[in-house]
Amino acid sequence: MFQFLRSQAKMFYWVIAGSFVLFGFFMYAGDTGCRAGGSGAAGAGIIGTVNGEPLSAQNYDLAVRQQVAAMRQQSPERELNSNQYAMAQDRAWTLMVQDALIQKAIDERKIKVTDQEILDVLTNNPPAEILAPYRTEDGQLDLNRYYADLQNPENDWSDIENYVRQLLPRQKLTEEIAAGAVVSEEEVRLEYVRQSGLAMAEYFGIAFGDISDGYNPTDAEISAWYAAHPDDYRHDGLAACKVVRFAKAASSADEKEVLDSLTEVRQDILSGKLDFATAARQFSDDTGSGTRGGDLGTFDRNRMVPEFTKVAFGLPVGQISEPVRTKFGYHLIEVTAQETGADGEVVRITARHILQNVAPGPQTLDLIAESANGFRGRVDAGSFASTAQAEAHEMLSPAPVARGRDIPGLAMSIMGTNWLFTAKAGTVSPVFENDDCYYVLLAERIDPAGIRTLDEVRSQIMLALRKQHNAQVARQRLAPAIAAVNAGAAMSQAAGQFGLKYAVTDTFSYNSNVADVGYGTDFNKEIIEGLVGRLTPEVETARGVYVGKPLWIKPIDETDFAMRRAGIQQALLARAQGEIVEKWLQDLKDQAKIEDRRAQMRGDG
Repeated sequence: MFQFLRSQAKMFYWVIAGSFVLFGFFMYAGDTGCRAGGSGAAGAGIIGTVNGEPLSAQNYDLAVRQQVAAMRQQSPERELNSNQYAMAQDRAWTLMVQDALIQKAIDERKIKVTDQEILDVLTNNPPAEILAPYRTEDGQLDLNRYYADLQNPENDWSDIENYVRQLLPRQKLTEEIAAGAVVSEEEVRLEYVRQSGLAMAEYFGIAFGDISDGYNPTDAEISAWYAAHPDDYRHDGLAACKVVRFAKAASSADEKEVLDSLTEVRQDILSGKLDFATAARQFSDDTGSGTRGGDLGTFDRNRMVPEFTKVAFGLPVGQISEPVRTKFGYHLIEVTAQETGADGEVVRITARHILQNVAPGPQTLDLIAESANGFRGRVDAGSFASTAQAEAHEMLSPAPVARGRDIPGLAMSIMGTNWLFTAKAGTVSPVFENDDCYYVLLAERIDPAGIRTLDEVRSQIMLALRKQHNAQVARQRLAPAIAAVNAGAAMSQAAGQFGLKYAVTDTFSYNSNVADVGYGTDFNKEIIEGLVGRLTPEVETARGVYVGKPLWIKPIDETDFAMRRAGIQQALLARAQGEIVEKWLQDLKDQAKIEDRRAQMRGDG
């Protein structure tokens, strides 16, 4: 049997090189051998260009399907939403651009592969995707079967050889680009501490929520902040549009269908055909309580929406309500226990419910989609707004949208945003869809890269100023307590004297939660990397500002460190190499001339 080598470095290069190969392959390995499908010939349509080189529409469609399939594989139980489809399209486009740039770099560097190199890869270091069919049900790799297939002269490995022939130049390229990556011994030791470090500490601090001095930024402060932080509000282009929205609203027929269904469920419970818990598991759209037989626990009058509370607190124990309408849909409610106050009024109940949402049915959705398509078909740039107004459709004029973001006021609309950045001004979009509506866009303009206006970012600046103010106030209040501790006072004593929150932690790691401080904050890092008995600097987290003193820090286990050192070093090296490759690729993209024709290919631009 051939020697099988799988070094961590090689694994890194295969991962990076594999990400450079746009089109995958499907391999079937069995008694008859291995077969693979290629990426297919480029179609006649051109979806865009990279430095003048065409990108085929056929390959783009294939890449999108592959991305969609990968997303579905990650969450097979969930339907993909419109934003996920848009993400698949963006990822496919990005990979095609990336692939073209990398192939050009390979050609320019004259990177070649030999038949012997391909054979060496297949025998000594095959990529994981080639080995995938040779894994047993328990995930173990059956190398005997792999090598038996590899050496069988009746098997046709040409497609797999072609795949490796495409992959290997990319591996060589990444090796060249990342050759300068180094990792120091200090970095390896620090990473070990980050992975295995534990500590306990005492601390005091100020939570931002406890600062209530009524501070509000002035216009002068807002303007000064805006002038001082221009880079925070830069954008690489903004698309302006109008939106006509066709809400996916349930019809009266949909409402009646749900009401009739829940009324029937109620009758079946009352007649004894079903018990309440079984009915909740089978018919409730509230999956959380449904798995518990509809149980909502015990609650007072403030927990539920008013319509639900009014009926539930008026029900006798054991009686099942008529269907109750709330914003969530229709409920059947049963109270299983009551608690009364001194005056005999019911103050808390234990209850369960069956909920059925009211959603538009297939016929209703078809009618809404037909309305949206009809509108789209009879308007142009000049009649878009007037037709929407005349026909009483909901029209939005949202703030300009940045690339990769939802259109303001329109959830899950990245697909629409992507269209806007490829469409010509005055173009009417196809009908897009999200969970809440169908919508049609009118592309108005693309603002070039620049800085958002003060009015657009005013609310962001106000939040930043309040955060800065709160941090300053917290540090001012902490200063005398820190001075007292440095002068010899106990932390608990100083905290009490100056009205600060004081606590002693449980044992925590880099990424664990410290009560009131937060999850995996710099506080954890400062303590674990600090010295027992020495105060840390003030640490600002999302929750407040805190100062700690380590009480115990787990010593480094030198034996364990020696055992794990090589693996940590390889992981850090792979990370460093990945960062170098990523920067190299980003530089290529920044310098490239990239033309995106996807809107024109759809006939929308």
